[in-house]
Amino acid sequence: MNIDHQQRILRFDGARNVRDLGGLPSAAGATTRYGVIIRADGLSRMSDDDLTRLAALRLRTIVDLRHEPERERAPDRLPQHAPPGFFVRGFYPSGIEELFHAINVLGVGPDEAAAMMCANYARMPFEHAAELRDVMHHLIATDTAPHLIHCTSGKDRTGILIALVLLALEVPRAVVLEDYLLSNGDWQPVDTFATNARPETVAAVMAAPAEFLESALDAIEARCGSFAGYMDTWLGFGDRERAALARLMLS
Repeated sequence: MNIDHQQRILRFDGARNVRDLGGLPSAAGATTRYGVIIRADGLSRMSDDDLTRLAALRLRTIVDLRHEPERERAPDRLPQHAPPGFFVRGFYPSGIEELFHAINVLGVGPDEAAAMMCANYARMPFEHAAELRDVMHHLIATDTAPHLIHCTSGKDRTGILIALVLLALEVPRAVVLEDYLLSNGDWQPVDTFATNARPETVAAVMAAPAEFLESALDAIEARCGSFAGYMDTWLGFGDRERAALARLMLS
């Protein structure tokens, strides 16, 4: 299947990593639907024109994966008329504070920082299974779609969750990685790096190389034997739940 990823990208002034999960191939010739789940980065800088664009998506739920201090520093800017509801399951990925200390205080280089990112990704599906579980089940709850799922940069916490959604829909792993790689490019300013942090290290952490997500997926397979085993055991997302997600997302 020839995937038009550019068609999936949604352009905004104040958000730079937004795309629809529609148009991706799944098992048995099915394709993911447009307009059901949107993935995004931060929404705090949305312009007035952006709010009009957001309103046109007719979102029912904003799934916010940021922890409370992030939300307080940069609250989402949403349409005033009929704003969507919130489903907040924020978390700060385990190991991220050590990473920021290594970058901001110890001055580590890009290779060491990238290795720390891989380790963080490998832990995330297990150490934050409770939050991931809640969101996966919320996605198939009645009358909650369309959803917009976001964190700060839209690639790490959001990237893990979106990968779980797509793999639960039997989207091939290679296509899941293709989608993840689209998070490379320009990013919104973040306030987590010191002014003396090495620019090349910041760039390495803010990138979305395949090995980051592969670290999480490989850890799932190594620990659980299969993706389905992880979904069943850690997220309580078995055959019935995956069928409900397929009804929501596949055509």
